[in-house]
Amino acid sequence: MDKNKEIIIGHEGRLKVKKGLDRAADAVKPTLGPIGMSAIIEFHGLDPIECDDGVTILKNLKFEDPYENIGLMKLRKAALRTSAEGGDGTATTSVLTQALVNEAFKEIANDSSKIREVKERLTIGLQEVLDELTKIKKEIKIEDIERIANISSLDPEIAKIIAEIIQEVGVDGVVTVEKGPTLGYSKEIVKGAKFDSGLVSPYFMNDPKIMGTMLEDAYIVLIDRKISTNEQILSLLNSIGTGSNILFIADAIDSVALGTLTHNAQNKIANIAAVANPYTGQRARDFLFDMAALTGATVISEEKGMKLSEATKELCGRAEKVIATKDSTIIIGGQPSEQSPADLEQRVANIQSEIEQTTSEYEKDMLEERLAQLTGGIGVVRVGTYTDTDFNAKKYKFDNAINACQAALQEGILPGGGAALMSIIIKEKMFRAAIKAPFTQMAKNANAEGFESTMFASGMGLNFITKEAVDMFDAGIIDPFKVVRLALESATHIASTLIDKEVFITTIEDKNEQK
Repeated sequence: MDKNKEIIIGHEGRLKVKKGLDRAADAVKPTLGPIGMSAIIEFHGLDPIECDDGVTILKNLKFEDPYENIGLMKLRKAALRTSAEGGDGTATTSVLTQALVNEAFKEIANDSSKIREVKERLTIGLQEVLDELTKIKKEIKIEDIERIANISSLDPEIAKIIAEIIQEVGVDGVVTVEKGPTLGYSKEIVKGAKFDSGLVSPYFMNDPKIMGTMLEDAYIVLIDRKISTNEQILSLLNSIGTGSNILFIADAIDSVALGTLTHNAQNKIANIAAVANPYTGQRARDFLFDMAALTGATVISEEKGMKLSEATKELCGRAEKVIATKDSTIIIGGQPSEQSPADLEQRVANIQSEIEQTTSEYEKDMLEERLAQLTGGIGVVRVGTYTDTDFNAKKYKFDNAINACQAALQEGILPGGGAALMSIIIKEKMFRAAIKAPFTQMAKNANAEGFESTMFASGMGLNFITKEAVDMFDAGIIDPFKVVRLALESATHIASTLIDKEVFITTIEDKNEQK
C-alpha cells in the first residue's frame, strides 16, 4: 500500500535534519580523546555492548522523527567512510561534521542564494586545511608503531602485541582479531591471502558486526567459469553436506544458481559465501591456481575437461577461516594438499623465477602481488575474556589500534590531541571555527577547558591526562594523517550535501497500522 508523504520546503527542513545530526553527534562526543568515556548499548535478550567506537554507537541509534533520522544517517555515513578507509577517527569525524555543518548553516541561514558560494568555499577551505597539515606531518618507521597503538588503545599490553604482529606481517599485512581459548592475549602468523572481491549478494551475510560472512573450517571451491544453473552446483552441495561452511570462487555467480546458494545460506542449510574472481583473462586463471596451491583445492577447470556438474568435495580445498565482506575476502589458515605438499613451494619458486626474468615493471608488480599472497602470512590476535561483552570491548580496541597503526605507516603522522588542527592558520572562517572542535571536546571530556589558551606552535599541545603543555611528537601523542584527512573530507562532504537540499519528503506513518 502506498504511504502518505509529508513535504517541508527550505531552511525549516534543513534545520530539522540538522537536529538529528546534532543528537547523534552528541551521543558520540563524550567518547573522544584519552579521557573519553564509553557507551553501553542494550540488546534485547543479549548481553549489552560496551564500546567507545563512534560507528557502533551510530549504528545503534534510530530516531522517531524521520527528518532527524535523515541527519543521523548522514552522520553515520561520514563516520563509516572514515572507519572503512582509515579504521579509526569516527568520533573525530562526528565532532568535525557537526561543527562544520553548524558553520555552513550559519552562512546560509538568512540567504539561500549563498548556497553555491558556500559549497565552493567548503571545497577550497578543505584543500587549504589539508595543505597546511601536510606541511607539519612527519613520516614514521615501522619501529614507531607501538606508541601509536598505545594512543589508540590506551592499553600498553595491547600496544605491544600489535606492534609485534604488524612488524611480522608488514605495513599492508592483514591482522584479524578473534576469540581465544584461554584468558589473555596471544598471536600467531598463519598462511592466508586477502583479495579485493566481496560477496556477490548481501543475502550471504551472517555476521552483522563485520557486515559480512565468517566461515570456520571452510571448504574452498574454485571454478574457472560462470555458475548459473542448479545442475552445476547440486553435486557439490550434496557431496559436502548440510551444515558445512563453503566458499565459492567463480568467474561470476548469477541466475538460478545464485538463488539456490542464497536460499541455502538464508535457511541455514549450509553457511555459504560466494565471491567473484577479482581478475579476468590469464590473471584470473593464475589467481585460481595460486589459491589452489594455498588451500589444497583442485581448480574445477573446463580446460582440463572437468565437469562441474559431477564435482565432489574431494576437489575442495580447506581453510581454518574465511572472512568475506561486500568489498574483500580473507582466507586464513589455508591447508595445502597432503597429496602434493610441494605444490605451494613449487608455485612460489616459479613466480620468483618469473620476477627475475621479466623486463616489464607492470608484469613485475603483478607477480610480486601474487608472491605476497602466497608467502605473506595473516596475523591472528586471539583475545580470551570472561564474557562476550568483555571480548567485544577488547576487540574494538584492537581493531582501532591496528587500523591507526597501518594508517600512520601509509601517510605519516600529525601532532595528536587536536593540536595539529589548532596550530594551522587558514583563511576560510568556516573551517577556522570548525577545526577547533576536536580539541575543545577533548578538553571538555578531560575537564581541562581552562587550557585552551595553550600555544600550539611547533608541535606543542596539551597532554589531557597530565594537563601539561608538551611537544606532542616527543610525548608520543600523535594522530595518523590519513585518519585526520578522512575525517575532514567526510565532514566537508556531509556539510556540502546538506546545505543545498531544499525539499524534504518523508513518509507519514499510520498510527492505526502500527497498532
